[in-house]
Amino acid sequence: MQYAPVPQWNAPPGYRPGYVPAGRPPAPRRSPLGRFLLAAIGLSMLALLALVLINAVSGGEARDGAYANDDYQVPAPNLNAPSIPIPETFDEAERWLTANAVYGQTTPAPVRCEVPAIDVARADAALDAHFEDLVECLVRVWQPPLTEARFQIFRPSVTIYTEQISTRCGSGRIPRNAFYCPADQQIYWSNTLGDILAPFNRSPRAGDQIMAHEFGHAIQGRTGIIASSQGIRQNISDERARLELGRRTELQADCFAGQFMRSVSTSLGLQQADVERIQRDFFNSGDDVLSGDPNYNGDHGQGRSRQFWGSTGLGTGQVGACNTFTAPSTQVR
Repeated sequence: MQYAPVPQWNAPPGYRPGYVPAGRPPAPRRSPLGRFLLAAIGLSMLALLALVLINAVSGGEARDGAYANDDYQVPAPNLNAPSIPIPETFDEAERWLTANAVYGQTTPAPVRCEVPAIDVARADAALDAHFEDLVECLVRVWQPPLTEARFQIFRPSVTIYTEQISTRCGSGRIPRNAFYCPADQQIYWSNTLGDILAPFNRSPRAGDQIMAHEFGHAIQGRTGIIASSQGIRQNISDERARLELGRRTELQADCFAGQFMRSVSTSLGLQQADVERIQRDFFNSGDDVLSGDPNYNGDHGQGRSRQFWGSTGLGTGQVGACNTFTAPSTQVR
């Protein structure tokens, strides 16, 4: 399978920090959930979009350099999360995946996020404070679209763990990565993850990008997407279809992560080179890249798919652009 290359971009005269990919992905093919779950993996992928400056005013975006949603008082981390929405029927689960109310909303931009880059190989109080501050930024970005869609925003805590940890999602030795636990709606980060990132020459914001992905799962939790996806997946016997549904869930979290990075790109002073590194980081997280097997059929997505959806989020604040559940199978390999 041949993918289109990431297009090159040249900054226009007089640019300022905050460059992101522009535009919207091609209109997705809408089909019944059961059909796309069983569809064969396609043979082509759409090109990634070019980079442009955030200077258009639309939706919740701020004018004249002001930061959007700056008056919102972000709540403290909470270990007692409110219950997540649970679909009562298959039809409701399908509707929450393919036509969720949050898809009609827009993430605000630019949003203030004064969190310096940090070496994620560190496992100390500085790393803990960094991620708590970052989650505050994440809540500030996602509070408006969730509230407008009549969902309840929630600020999870971040737990940095070592060799073993017990959570409501399981006990004992946990894979050394970051993860979101739907059962308690908290986020967990391995203190060895920095060592794993090093071989891929990650950007200084790689840890933030990963945390934004995990918070993307938290957004899915608060909007009923996680419960719907898990409920349907448990009733699918075909393993390839189960994996594809898992990839749709993971790739949407990549897209949500891209939207967060877009919203805070001005505040963080991201330049073209930073965005290109972020795109490469999405690619380097692919199942095929991490496994070394170009034909690996995993549940997170191949590098090109992860890069496509991460870049889609970088390019627009329209949450509906991240609707991976109506995208063709060719975009969720």
